[in-house]
Amino acid sequence: MVLKIKPRVLELDEETEKLAQRYVDVFIIPEKYRNDAVHIAVAVVNDLDVVISWNLEHMVKMRTRIEVNGINKLEGYHEIEISTPEEAI
Repeated sequence: MVLKIKPRVLELDEETEKLAQRYVDVFIIPEKYRNDAVHIAVAVVNDLDVVISWNLEHMVKMRTRIEVNGINKLEGYHEIEISTPEEAI
């Protein structure tokens, strides 16, 4: 099976900023690491299925996975998987 990959640039917009701030406001991601919240929000707003990261401190944790998806449901977004590259393989 051959996978066709179509790269695209994902824009940072008001919707993404608002969702990222929500993750920070409910203490899923610390304000100091807001860029991690933005990383997740960009993926969610753009309907991606997974965020792959080595960031085990703030992103790839069971608590973060559960709470991010809880906020996503409350805000009308789909669930997203947050995993390490090893888990994704």
